Amino acid sequence: MLTQNRQFQWFNEPSYIYPMVPASAATLLKKNDFDVLWKDCIAERLSYEQFLKYIKKELPDVIAIETKTPVIKQHWKIIDDIKSKIGNVVIVLMGDHVTALPEESMKNCKVDYVITGGNYDLVLLSIVRHLRDKDLLAGGVWYKEAKEIKNSGEFQFKDDLDSLPFVDRDLTKAGLYGEKWKKRTPFFYTMAG
Repeated sequence: MLTQNRQFQWFNEPSYIYPMVPASAATLLKKNDFDVLWKDCIAERLSYEQFLKYIKKELPDVIAIETKTPVIKQHWKIIDDIKSKIGNVVIVLMGDHVTALPEESMKNCKVDYVITGGNYDLVLLSIVRHLRDKDLLAGGVWYKEAKEIKNSGEFQFKDDLDSLPFVDRDLTKAGLYGEKWKKRTPFFYTMAG
């Protein structure tokens, strides 16, 4: 579980907080004419077997996974398993752990791309444009070329975040996320940092 301030925590009671950066990434891809599927297996309470069945049915070209240190080894196993069952899917890892140690994941699993830095919504768009249109990769991307680990340079925070579209709450199933203390009445939540 990632909390709103992006820190990993274990909870006794299910608590699903809206994943803003992945939601921004999905919205940005959709706004740039990519077909996007949103599947948050934790929030949807899907088993790993149900997830595999879903991706075998949908056959996505790219799967993006946000990861944190306590679950990184689980994600490596999942990536290798997916690659063994659906070999031609491109898998992208993003998050704090891989920002600090990108080469570790490149060495320990069959991940195709690792995004470093916090702007992985914009960098994920760069990766899919690279795959489709052969555009240059944004800085902060690690990848393999002929089994050699390479990167596109340091990540940069040069983009105007105010120009990003508002997240598509329908696409990203915003209704799945919330706290038990919320009443079923409209309310506003403001995140300030």
